Amino acid sequence: MSENFKFKVALIHNIVSPYRIPVFEGLSNHPLIDLTVFYCAKTHKIRKWEIVESDKYRYRFLSGITIEFFDFIYHINCDIIPIILKKKFDIVIIGGGSDFTTQIAFLLSKLVGTPIVLWSEGIEDPKGRIGKMASPIFHYIINHSNAIIVPGTISKEYNIRVGATKNKIFIAPNIVNNDYFITQSAYFTQEKERIKKEMKIEGKKVIIFVGRLVRMKGVDHLIRAFDNLTKSTENIALFIVGEGPIRSELQILSKTSKNQNVYFVGWMDINEIVKYYSIADIFVLPTLNDVWGLVVNEAMCCGLPIITTMAAGCSVDMVFNGENGYIVKTGDSNELADAIKKVIENPTECDRMGKRSLDIIKTKFNQEICVNGFVSAIKYSINSSAAYENKKLV
Repeated sequence: MSENFKFKVALIHNIVSPYRIPVFEGLSNHPLIDLTVFYCAKTHKIRKWEIVESDKYRYRFLSGITIEFFDFIYHINCDIIPIILKKKFDIVIIGGGSDFTTQIAFLLSKLVGTPIVLWSEGIEDPKGRIGKMASPIFHYIINHSNAIIVPGTISKEYNIRVGATKNKIFIAPNIVNNDYFITQSAYFTQEKERIKKEMKIEGKKVIIFVGRLVRMKGVDHLIRAFDNLTKSTENIALFIVGEGPIRSELQILSKTSKNQNVYFVGWMDINEIVKYYSIADIFVLPTLNDVWGLVVNEAMCCGLPIITTMAAGCSVDMVFNGENGYIVKTGDSNELADAIKKVIENPTECDRMGKRSLDIIKTKFNQEICVNGFVSAIKYSINSSAAYENKKLV
């Protein structure tokens, strides 16, 4: 195989997401990879983030339709059919397998003998009626893909439970643009006291949540925990950053508790979010169900201790009890309050845990480690495919 040889990789992804740009740029910069990303759509209705189009990787938008019904999203992009059948790619990576586009790409890749890698964040079988009907299809894809890329331990364990062999599972941790968050946070942290004064919260310790205001995020449990905290802990404030269908319900709950230090600031773009992370002392993700929780990555880049639940897919890989935060029982407001109290009332511990968060994110959840996970899965798939006897990778 020539020194300049590159494997042509097609990667099918749902929409343009700012969190995936560092992954695609890193893959495109790898000496063995010639990447093309195929997007099923530009965005989804529930997403408010800015569509970031980078010139550092090759991509194309597939024509087709997207069916959106509440949280049910289904892509149908027939464009992918000739792309797979022409066999111009050495390997196909599919982001999940829950819609027509990824399912037909899987089947056609099998038909023409192109190795296929499943990129999956799944941590459990879907509970809804449609999800239960689709589970056998997804299990089949898991068991018949050449390799599987997962973001962490919980997702790896789920894939093994449904039949995948350990040796074909590769971890490529979910990442954000670490350099951006770390640099911006360092700038805003210098202005922390001035910003807090402008917000009229000087002298207060700040707890922050960032995310969609939907029931599965467990924000109601955080509000109850905060209410308990205020009975014994003074000078604390809770900032809730995000929008969603239950915002008014959560606001009513916070008013019922008669707490005047809960602030709903709405949706913020990436530039504004960094400012809020930077004035905070602790980040809380009280989720009832999250395949990962990329806001935890962001908060750790900003040097914050983390409190989250067992239901966060990132929990066991990113949060270490007593080291950079705590993992608590899902839906337990009392345990959540106790964990927050341990950190917020001890400035020395709070500072130590925040520094540890930053160290973990820099060393274990960066672009290089993520890209290496993808490349390892690609190498394994190529080496285990009879069609590539003369193109073995080492």
